[in-house]
Amino acid sequence: MKDYVCELIFVGDSAVVYKALTSPEGLAGWWTADCDVRRKVGEQSTFRFGATRNVMKITQLVPDREVRWECVEQFLPPADKFAKSDEWVGTRPVFILNGRNGGGTELYFMHKGLHPGLGCYQSCAVGWDHYLKVSLKQYVDKGAGHPYKGNAEVAEAQR
Repeated sequence: MKDYVCELIFVGDSAVVYKALTSPEGLAGWWTADCDVRRKVGEQSTFRFGATRNVMKITQLVPDREVRWECVEQFLPPADKFAKSDEWVGTRPVFILNGRNGGGTELYFMHKGLHPGLGCYQSCAVGWDHYLKVSLKQYVDKGAGHPYKGNAEVAEAQR
């Protein structure tokens, strides 16, 4: 089965994109504001989306070129009605950056192991589409993304 894949082109150079993928302020600026980010290979970062929690071990960092994680822990609340609460465990998000002739950066993203056979695939694909194609793109190119903001986001949406 095919893994989730996304390709994007940014105006900014690869150093800007790399920082968005590896720094606490970067990840909070486009993915989730509720995160504990580590920055060294072997360390683990935690990303929270309400009751959902993903813990990613950093498996490879090549400055301005590549970021690789492995999900070592996940919790999806029972209310989400997924058969398993930890389907991401063992999956591997991979970010590959390439400079473009004439400027800018191309991002190739693959979430290895996130495929249509998983119960969470559809909602996760929709989530990645938003967080990568909309939020990360706007964060890098315009300086402000649309990360998950927790209870503040839910309250605002209900107004």
